Amino acid sequence: MQTKPTLLSLSILFFFATAVSAADIGQAAPAWKYIQGTDEKLHSLEDYKDARLIVVAFMCNKCPCVKGYEDRFNRFTEQYAAKGVRFVGFNSTIGPTEDLETMKQRAGGGKMKFDYLRDANQQVGRGFGATSTPHVFVLDENRRVVYTGAFDDNRSESLVKNHYVIDAVEALLAGKPVPVAKTRQFGCAINYAR
Repeated sequence: MQTKPTLLSLSILFFFATAVSAADIGQAAPAWKYIQGTDEKLHSLEDYKDARLIVVAFMCNKCPCVKGYEDRFNRFTEQYAAKGVRFVGFNSTIGPTEDLETMKQRAGGGKMKFDYLRDANQQVGRGFGATSTPHVFVLDENRRVVYTGAFDDNRSESLVKNHYVIDAVEALLAGKPVPVAKTRQFGCAINYAR
């Protein structure tokens, strides 16, 4: 006996369909265009064509986990810039503290050494399948996703044992395969519009 789908079951199906339509390992990264940055410029993936590698991190303004990682993100950005690696932060979260003006306050005065972009329509976050802040993706020279997950294995920097993103980037720069392609990200959930 077949039953007709209810609105609830269709909504659940839609949720899971959108949740799994993410860029996976080996797939091309979503090509973002004209995303507003805290530097008052519009940014596109094409702007980073000279970068050997790109590290994309989904962030937000209020998450304590993201705040705990900002120094690490800044150091990474400064350390790897000369090696042709670009770090880009996206804010895809909806909320009263997630607007561009608040982002500018957080990034202003050189507090963030990387581009911090407002994904207002959430297309970039959905395209990557980002679920938490932070959620990090490493893109190779062909802009394929070669790593997705956590930046490292501990919110507390002094307790970190595995440097997933650094290990992935170092391997790629040396022409080697990424040692660990996927880990479980942790942090605050990204609030997507329904």
